[in-house]
This record gives sequence, structure tokens and C-alpha cells, in this order.
Amino acid sequence: MSAHQLQTARQPGTPLELPATGDVVHARYRVRQELGRGGMAVVLAAYDGVLEREVALKIMLPQLVTSREAVERFINEARSLAKLESPHVVRVLDCGRLKAPMACAGLPFMVLELLRGDDLYTVAAREGGLSPERVVRYALQACAGLSAAHAQGIIHRDLKPENLFLSLDAEGRECLKVLDFGIARSHSRRALTRGRVGLGSPGYMSPEQVQGGGAIDARSDVWGLGVVMYELLAHRPVFVGDDAHTLCAQTLTAEVVPLGELRPELPRALVRVVDRCLERDPTRRFDGVDDLARALMEIPLVEEMPVSAAIIEEIPVEVDGGDVVELDSHLERRATGPRPHRVRRAMSWLLAAAILVPSIALLPRVAQAPELASARAWSAKVAQEAQATWHSARARARQLWMKEPAGAPAPSEP
Repeated sequence: MSAHQLQTARQPGTPLELPATGDVVHARYRVRQELGRGGMAVVLAAYDGVLEREVALKIMLPQLVTSREAVERFINEARSLAKLESPHVVRVLDCGRLKAPMACAGLPFMVLELLRGDDLYTVAAREGGLSPERVVRYALQACAGLSAAHAQGIIHRDLKPENLFLSLDAEGRECLKVLDFGIARSHSRRALTRGRVGLGSPGYMSPEQVQGGGAIDARSDVWGLGVVMYELLAHRPVFVGDDAHTLCAQTLTAEVVPLGELRPELPRALVRVVDRCLERDPTRRFDGVDDLARALMEIPLVEEMPVSAAIIEEIPVEVDGGDVVELDSHLERRATGPRPHRVRRAMSWLLAAAILVPSIALLPRVAQAPELASARAWSAKVAQEAQATWHSARARARQLWMKEPAGAPAPSEP
């Protein structure tokens, strides 16, 4: 369905309204309650009467329906999500335009899986910040979701804590989901960059996005994840300003306060990873989220992470020997047992101990063997001669040291 069809669906002069609680929209979705509202759409909890399940209903705000670009962005998000199969990307179940009730007819909508939890901005604000272990864990899961998108040629371009949702399943297990692919760009389609709607979020956009006119690739999402990690670890944004113009200017020229200065207790390896993500020159960043994930996995924090906390499937990881495995199995191996090179190191120490300990224990017995009597006598004689030589040298040195300045010997001690 094109943006033009969506725009012409509503009758001219007929004011559009959002559905109210209890309304059955599109002849199957009964609205439960409002979950949230943004600058483009409202998200409602609803019940799918056909499949008998809870869903999230995302409906465009009525005042934006006349904007071709806003409608196109809304459709773009649904198309992007439909291409992705990842546990770390919210799933789209349906989309189109509402047919009923009449007051809502023509409004673009999409049906998404219903997520229970909060976005990372809300979680961090409520808990007063997140530990480095949790930040690394969530960043790895975000990398997994973005890796699936990049594999389809889709660049998110609007990563921020509000677009990373920490979902909880019925058993309370966490799974991070990447949301809002509204301004995602496909390499095979033109970018949505005109005007305010498709710009992105000032303070989180990469320098190349702010400058415009250049190629935007996966390294822009690397920048976005770096900004998110910095904010979650430092408990403050990278750039602070009162308006979009100030934030964009800071993105291009402002000196970033080193994360290591704000949080000197953080692991240096983690600080280095974030610093590299925030390189203004894209060629100095990680080439993509797969490389970023591999760097994150080398941080010692990952080894203490529980396996269930990082349900990651998409990113291939090259391990010792050149084998390629999926990231979730690699994390499980790291979480449940030592890394391969550490196993080899431990085995080497055990082998050395097995050789040296018996040898040291036998030394006293060997030293008393009759066959070594002549050697022991020679050693004793050498020791005596060395001791006599040392005493003689010490006495001579004392005589020289105690002479008077005129060269006369010092008076002897009483």
C-alpha cells in the first residue's frame, strides 16, 4: 500500500479521531488502554479477537495523515520490521489502514507483539543507572538485533535509550528489543531525510547524519550504540544542549568528556570500546555491529554474565582454530567454562608442577647419596676458602678506611 493510497482513504473534510478504550478497530482489535504516545503515533494495548491474543496497536496521529513523508515513514517502519527475524527486534504482525470505526477510518496502523517492560531510559532513570555488566549485556543484544537489520541492508539511524526496550517474559527473563525503525534506511531505497520527520534525534545522530549529503552505513548505528553506552555508563548524555541546533553543533565539534574520567572505576577495555564507537571519523570506528560485539565479548565482564541474560543468535563469531559459531553458543561456552587459551595455560602449569614438585622433594635425599661424598668435600673446601678470602678482604678494607687524612694509620682500638 502506498502513502498516497493511505492519504486518500479518508473522506475530505471528515475529522479523524483516535480509537477510545473499548472500541473494536479493524473489526478484530479491541482497545484495552493507551500504553504510550510519541510525536508520530500512539501505542495501544489491544486484544486480537480472531487469534485470541494480546497485541500492541500502533496508530498514526490524525494530524499527521496529511503529511506524505510522515505516512511514508510509518509504512517504512512496518516494511523494515517485516523483513527481520530476530528475538531482539519487535515483531510486526499486521499493518494497513483502519476501516472501522468510521471516526478512525483511514488512519495508518500496525499491529506489533505486546511487550511488557520499559525502555532503557526509563529503567536507568528508575534505578539510578545501570552496572557495567548490564550495559554490556544489553549492548550485545542490541548488536544482535541490528546485525539482523544490517544483513537486510537496513540501517536504523535513530538509536537512543528510548528505542531500546527491555522486555520481560512470563518467567521474568530479560530480552532487549530494538524499536522504532521509522527512519531506517535500506541501501536499495532512498533515505527518508527531508525535513523534520526523517532527521533523527539530535544528540544521538552520528556526525555524518548531522552533516548530511554523505553515505550513511552501519557505522552510524555503531556511533548510536556508543552514545547509548556512554550515557548509561556515565549517567549523563554525551552532548547536552537546550535545542537541536546546539546538540548538532556539539556532535560535530564539541570535545567529549572522557568516559574514563567520569567513571575511573570502569574496566579500561570497556572504556576503549566506547571511545572507539565515538570516533567522529567513521573509518576509525568498528566496521559494524558484528565487530563491536566481538570487542564487547573480549571484556572480562562477559564471562560473569549468566547465559540466559544474552539470548543472541544472529552474530557469527570466529573462535580459536578459525571455527565460526553463533554468538549465543559462544557466550554459553564463556559463561559455563574457561576460555580455550586459559585451559591450555592451566594445563601447562599442572604439567610443570607434576615435574618440579617430585624433583624438589628428592633433592635432600640426592644430596646425601654416598656417590656424592667427594663432591660434597670439594664444595665444603671451596666454601671455606671463599669465607677466608672474604674475611681477609674485609680486614684490609677496614685498614684503608680507618687511615688518617695525612696517611698515618689510625690509632688502634683499646
